[in-house]
Amino acid sequence: MKTKLLLIAVIAVFLTQLSCADKKKMVLQTHKEAVDTLSTGSKDTLVKMATVDIRKLLDTSDLSKLFCNYDSLGAFDNRVDGFFGTDHYRIQFYFSKVWKDSLNPLVYNFEGKSNFKENIAPFKGHLVLEKAMKFTDPKINLSEWKYENGDSLKGTYSLLGKLQFDEDKRLGHAGVFSGDFRMEFANMAKGDRFLWFYSPSIGSKGAGYASAGNWQQYGKPNLKPFIFGKDIFMFANDILADFSYGERDIQINEKYVHLGWDNYWEQDEWWVESKTKM
Repeated sequence: MKTKLLLIAVIAVFLTQLSCADKKKMVLQTHKEAVDTLSTGSKDTLVKMATVDIRKLLDTSDLSKLFCNYDSLGAFDNRVDGFFGTDHYRIQFYFSKVWKDSLNPLVYNFEGKSNFKENIAPFKGHLVLEKAMKFTDPKINLSEWKYENGDSLKGTYSLLGKLQFDEDKRLGHAGVFSGDFRMEFANMAKGDRFLWFYSPSIGSKGAGYASAGNWQQYGKPNLKPFIFGKDIFMFANDILADFSYGERDIQINEKYVHLGWDNYWEQDEWWVESKTKM
C-alpha cells in the first residue's frame, strides 16, 4: 500500500513539474499560421478597399458580441492584452458589458476594468465608429470559405473610429484612455459575423480589432502611450523587437517576460467584482 502511495506521489510531482515547465515556455495561440494556411499564393498582395455607407452597413447589425461573449466561455474570452507606457509593459482590459447605443448605431458603450501592475480600475467608455470600407484580399479565396451548414462568406469589412475609456475618478491611479480604433470583421450570408484576422496588411494588422492612443491621469499633464488588440501577437514584434517567435504556438522572448508576462498562464480572474463601485 505504501509503495502505491509513493508511486502516486511521484507521478503527481512529475506532472506538477511538467505543468510548470509548460508555463515557463509561454506558448500562446495566435492567428499567424492561419494567414499562411489560407493564402491563395497570389502574387497580387494589394488589398482592394472601397468606402461604403457606414450607417447602412451597421444600422441593422449589432457588433457587441464581437467584444463581449456572454456564454459560458465568456470570462477569459472578454480579456485582451496590450502594451502601456514607454517601456511597453503589459496592460490588460476586461469587457464586462458592451452594448449598441439605442439612439446611434455607430456608437457602442463599454463597461469593464483595466489592470496595470495589479492596479485595477473600473471604467466606462464608448466607441464611435466613423468610417467603413469593404475590402477584398487577393490572398484569400472567399468563395471557398464555407461553414458545414452551407453558409458562405458574404463580405469582409474594415472599420475606423475613436475609443475612450474613463476610469473611476475616485482611484488615485486612474485616468482616461483615448485613441484611434481599427477593426475587421466578416459577414456571413445567413447573418453570422466574426472578427477577421487574416489580412495583416490593413487596419488592425490582423489583430481583429486594435486601439492605440494615450492615457492621461486625472489632474496630471503627463501622457502615456497604449496599444491593445484582440490578438496582439499579430503586431507585437512591431512594438518590441523579437517580442515573440513562432507561427502557431507562439512563445514570448524571455528577455521581455519581466514586462508583466510572467504570470500569463495563471489565468487569474482579476476582474471578479470587488467592493469598488463606480
